[in-house]
Amino acid sequence: MSQLFYDEQILLGLIAKGDETAFRELYNRYFTRLSAYVFKFCKSATITEDVLQEVFMKLWVNRSVCNQIESAEAYILSIAKNTTIDWLRKLSRQTTLVVDLATQVAECGNEAENKFSLESLEILIADALSQLSSQKQQVFQLSKIVGFSHDEIADELHLSKSTVKNHLSETLKHIRKHIQPGVPSEVLMFLVLLSTLRD
Repeated sequence: MSQLFYDEQILLGLIAKGDETAFRELYNRYFTRLSAYVFKFCKSATITEDVLQEVFMKLWVNRSVCNQIESAEAYILSIAKNTTIDWLRKLSRQTTLVVDLATQVAECGNEAENKFSLESLEILIADALSQLSSQKQQVFQLSKIVGFSHDEIADELHLSKSTVKNHLSETLKHIRKHIQPGVPSEVLMFLVLLSTLRD
């Protein structure tokens, strides 16, 4: 048994007991390696940072099983791989959403009064969201931007699933009402597309 393996088994055992110092040590050992590993897939420093935060959060939340892990490296890389895949899937859904919306807007016609930019829409939606409670804003962001399911949002924010559904429904109605005056009706397809993501 190598000294490194022995040390990491001790670290994992301490982490399983909630030792924050041991967790920081493991974090320091793997942070640089994981950064390079994740960046290789996503090619984005921002996404890499977000993925790493989620990886270590998952490791800490599930720390009770750490003393059953045979290889810290294999376990952490597995979490990193799965988390990166999840993030890329979320980005793919968002990209599809934007492409669909752009197509809808382009089909509105060539008349000047029917032209409406995605940037203008984003501003209107941001303004609409700013009028809502912080909790509704959080629920909307987690659902439609991050890509969480209703169950995941409920767990994250300590809410009931029905509350999450109600918040999303009320928020979408509010946004529709807020952006409707003065914009092409086709642009409202944006909200229909939004409602299809991770319901």
